[in-house]
Amino acid sequence: MSARFRVGLQGLGLVLAEAIINKELLFIEELLRWNKKINLTSIRELDEAIEKHLLDSLVLLDHIGSATTMLDIGSGGGLPSIPLAIATPALQVSSVDSVGKKINFQKHIKRLLQLNNLSPLHMRIEDLDIEGDKEKTFDLVVSRAFSSISTFLACATPRVRAGGRLIAMKGPEGESEVMAAKQVIDDHGYAEPRMVDYCLPFTSAKRQLLIFECK
Repeated sequence: MSARFRVGLQGLGLVLAEAIINKELLFIEELLRWNKKINLTSIRELDEAIEKHLLDSLVLLDHIGSATTMLDIGSGGGLPSIPLAIATPALQVSSVDSVGKKINFQKHIKRLLQLNNLSPLHMRIEDLDIEGDKEKTFDLVVSRAFSSISTFLACATPRVRAGGRLIAMKGPEGESEVMAAKQVIDDHGYAEPRMVDYCLPFTSAKRQLLIFECK
């Protein structure tokens, strides 16, 4: 298991400390263990989960930049929020999902791995707390298979600070979604997103990151 994960990391050009690798693998084992009782993911096999959950989430490590706060919208079982929180302890990660059992699992992982930088929040994104008179904003807002670009931009734009970034994690349909959502993108005041293409290391499945810069 650890050998496959290491090979996958190498294939993506990522380097993690030994202690981080062990925590990442413990997280994915727990995800699959809980998944036998409650539905957290459609993926059941460890090798597939390592590639399509862990490694796919960790691709974002190259795009965190100077961000110190991150919001994950519709995080499900904690993807990509938990792998990123494990790998970058200085990044304060808020993980929002409306399904209670998924947030309960995330809270379990927070306790198990002592992830003091992870805040799992059981709520709809529209209900995210307002601090004082200003909505809480983040340096980086991400989503992984959350919804359409239009819905993502509507939910994420009020939550990103000026100068921050939004990243939508998509499959190979990302470019066609951008073309279909050009008017919505314009209406929210964004230029066309930067598109980063990559392939998963074992299946060569195609993925895209859509990166929106907030002025």
